[in-house]
Amino acid sequence: MESPKFGIVTQGYVRKGEDERQRVREVILEAQAAERYGFDSFGMSEQHFKFPTNTTGALDVLFPWIAATTERIRLMPAAVITPLHHPLNIAERWATIDVLSGGRVDFAVGRGNTPPTFAAFEIDPAETNARTFEALEIIYKAWNSREPFSHHGEFWNFDAVRLTPYPLQSPPPAPSLASVSLKSCRMAGEHRLGWMGVTNNIEWHQIQAQFDAYREGWENGAEIPGTPPNSKITIVSPMHVARTSKEARDQVEFGTMEYAKRSMKQQNLNQQLTYGTSEGTMGTTGQFFDGEFDELLERTPLAIGDPDYVIEKLLKLAEYGMDEIGLAIDYATHEELVENIRLAGEEVIPAVRQELAAREARLAVAK
Repeated sequence: MESPKFGIVTQGYVRKGEDERQRVREVILEAQAAERYGFDSFGMSEQHFKFPTNTTGALDVLFPWIAATTERIRLMPAAVITPLHHPLNIAERWATIDVLSGGRVDFAVGRGNTPPTFAAFEIDPAETNARTFEALEIIYKAWNSREPFSHHGEFWNFDAVRLTPYPLQSPPPAPSLASVSLKSCRMAGEHRLGWMGVTNNIEWHQIQAQFDAYREGWENGAEIPGTPPNSKITIVSPMHVARTSKEARDQVEFGTMEYAKRSMKQQNLNQQLTYGTSEGTMGTTGQFFDGEFDELLERTPLAIGDPDYVIEKLLKLAEYGMDEIGLAIDYATHEELVENIRLAGEEVIPAVRQELAAREARLAVAK
């Protein structure tokens, strides 16, 4: 079994009593730490109006700072919420980030899952899937055209524009779609997009269903016009490691539980507004959680503990066969998060890679 790549992902969580402005600067330092300790990528999710908890709304401002202060690590939006922006603006800004970073953008989009954000931006949730796919068509027209082009669609209409600059990467980075429910995982495959999944509150026995839905969609799918196919699977999964399991738990349990219970209600409402029902659409999320922290640890890939515990959890997750695992870190202090990144980079990930390589060698011998 080949080892996936490993990245760090954050929402820039602000603890009670912390300064949100300082938190923005700390996120940049955490990206630098991720590069320093050997991670392949650094990702942030686009979060709006979640005061006081998140500070990563302006992805196209934060990532250039990271690009300017790192040299190697890839930049992974997790993800750009396409319905909230004009696609020409997305294309222009992310092409510029790709140029400034030396071609290090891994491009991912999502339709969004937060009803208050849709309301503030005056976007109908029922339109978000269609807006996302039309936006991707425009973005890749813009990235691949060296002459003026026009577009006349359901949501956007314009004539004779040419993007300046276009991405440094040639061909431009192929897109992934952030997807959680079975319906959206299948939709990512049906459009031949990469799949960016999230394991928050997803039980172990449900994960395979997500992979199956994506791959079944891919088998019978077709690319969005002009958009390159991408079969990359990235799974974003919460992780926090400290010297002892008690220390790790003390640092992040409160925020993890708060998020688990809040997100369940949000996901069900989001599905209701998007599809008119929450029955049969969530598939692998929104079905629980009203239990305790230990139950969440047992039932899901949530990896919070000492290095040995986190290694065990990541090895189990890697068995599903993804290309990259984004380790979602939040809730602790900045100093604790940097130590978490260090321990993961120096002790956890090398051990996971070593064991996966050993398993691969045993399989080769058995064949």
